Amino acid sequence: MSVVLFDLDGTLIDSERYYFSIWQELMAQAGYRLEKDFYQSVVGSPTSILKEKFQQHFGEIPMFDRLFEAFMDRRKKAQKEGVFPLTKGCYEYLEYLKRKNISCGVVTSSYQKEAEGILENMGLAPFFAFGVYGDQVTKGKPDPEIYHKAIQITNQPADQILVYEDSPNGILSAVRAGLSCIHIKNFVAPTPEIERLVNSSHSDFWEVLSLKDSSSN
Repeated sequence: MSVVLFDLDGTLIDSERYYFSIWQELMAQAGYRLEKDFYQSVVGSPTSILKEKFQQHFGEIPMFDRLFEAFMDRRKKAQKEGVFPLTKGCYEYLEYLKRKNISCGVVTSSYQKEAEGILENMGLAPFFAFGVYGDQVTKGKPDPEIYHKAIQITNQPADQILVYEDSPNGILSAVRAGLSCIHIKNFVAPTPEIERLVNSSHSDFWEVLSLKDSSSN
């Protein structure tokens, strides 16, 4: 393994629960009940197609553009303030990969400006050699385009690249690009079908590190 690719939201940072709480509040104010099951199904999708997914589920939402604008304002505020906790062991695992001279990249549906701002605010930016972002592709996860682009940037064969993802959409995107993927358990619990696609599932990066330590003994 010479390259490790990380999703951002829900993988490196525990942000999805926070975003869900914002959407729940905004939708309730508009008279809608946002179910966790539905929201979990859209996690990992680019923000540009959220309107389509919401309206497929709820029907026409006349005020959706206003709700979406309010969500983005609160999302940007949270990102600027760095309110999200890091996934446990995240920093230590990145340090471990750095010591091993393994190159790291971020592959996220978030747009470049906001993702880079989060990485900077959370103290993670120095660990990453490159990123591929939602505004750099035409099709979002679960389409494999974003991971195909990452593979091209690494200039490495697929069997030398490992991916960490938390959502079914992200896992499908990576696997469809021919990459091995490890699941970080977070806000979304993948179905058994999705679980069969990944190499393994772990609660956090402490668990990943503990397995590496035991295998080296």
